[in-house]
Amino acid sequence: MTTLSLYDLDPAFLRAQSYDNASNMAGAYSGLQARIKEINPLANFVPCAAHSLNLVGTCAASACREACEFFDIIQNIYNFFTASTHRWSELKGTVKCLSATRWSARDDACHSLSKNWNNIVHALQKISNNRNEKPSTKCEAVGLLKKLNRLETVFMTIFWTNILDRVNKTSKKLQSVDIDLITVVELYQSLIHYVESLRNEDSFKILEDIAITKSGIKDYNDHNKRKRKRKIHIDENNDNEILFSERDYLIINTYYVILDKLSYELKKRKLAYDELVKNFFFFFKLHEITPAKVREDAEVLQKTYPNDLATCFVNECVQFQGHIKNIDVKLTTIQMLQFIREHDFTSVYPYVEVALRIFLCTPSTNCSAERSFSTLKRIKNYLRSTMAQDRCSALAVLAIEAEITTSLDYEKIINDFATSESRKKMF
Repeated sequence: MTTLSLYDLDPAFLRAQSYDNASNMAGAYSGLQARIKEINPLANFVPCAAHSLNLVGTCAASACREACEFFDIIQNIYNFFTASTHRWSELKGTVKCLSATRWSARDDACHSLSKNWNNIVHALQKISNNRNEKPSTKCEAVGLLKKLNRLETVFMTIFWTNILDRVNKTSKKLQSVDIDLITVVELYQSLIHYVESLRNEDSFKILEDIAITKSGIKDYNDHNKRKRKRKIHIDENNDNEILFSERDYLIINTYYVILDKLSYELKKRKLAYDELVKNFFFFFKLHEITPAKVREDAEVLQKTYPNDLATCFVNECVQFQGHIKNIDVKLTTIQMLQFIREHDFTSVYPYVEVALRIFLCTPSTNCSAERSFSTLKRIKNYLRSTMAQDRCSALAVLAIEAEITTSLDYEKIINDFATSESRKKMF
């Protein structure tokens, strides 16, 4: 509150707040958003949409044993080849590592593994058969090769490459500057539809055929697990006991488990945005709903923000609906606000303009802070542990704003700096 007062910011005008899902920020009882809502109940909390999507992927990646082992294989392959320049030279391609702070790194790693699959297998075979290699190196190469020569691993590579490609591209869209809450809801719903469309045996068969074609492996690995003995009660027998094949086991205990976890987490995260969009949703249906429905929904919104919207807001919405219906093109909320301002209709629809501003000013993501932490871990490493704060902040800004940094003319900057800092005396 002291900081808000210092910059002459009144919390009474706050209508939304957005943080990541960390408990100290998003906690419902003692988090920052809860403390602010105690001061102003109208300051609705919006979880960062990009961070929520990252958490969805994290939960799905740890949903079952096969998924955990798959990502361990990717990291072990990266560690193996990057541990030696000789091993890297044997690899005619690239491999990428995983990252705890950047979920998109997993998409890059899966794409790299899928694209360079044959090169990785060939390099591991060459290293394992090289008599000049250390026994420990050969054993490690043989172990990785054994894991790669499983149809389950090839299938998981194809499966996760497709899933993470959709998640990563959706995440990048969620981080765009002009994103709004309705777009967030639509993107989450589209991901839910995509995940649910995969949950059938036909989709599994398509991915399985791609995996078989890619690797040439046609049979699943027989784990040769010792059968677990279970005590048979007096009213039971072994006649009805079902034993799954390796293929059925992969479908039931891995494929469906991951998809169900993804679908559940996406729906759970989407609920938070549905609640926020609900009161403003009639603006998106002005071409379809009746004036009576507009009046009903507008009354609910006006009662939610009684200090911002007067009772005449309901009549404004009904008139605004008739105005919008005369336009052939369906407008988004930001286009509605631009339409009101460009045609100087603010005096006609003052409270409609206020309602649209409340909705459009509600933040849907705050991923810039997330990128700052991720960048800081890459910049301030153990070689720069004694770096001063000013230099660290300057390097972080250069890394975060990489697009601007790469477009600068460094020769001109160097010359200007040399001229301004020159201590050469002319005689």
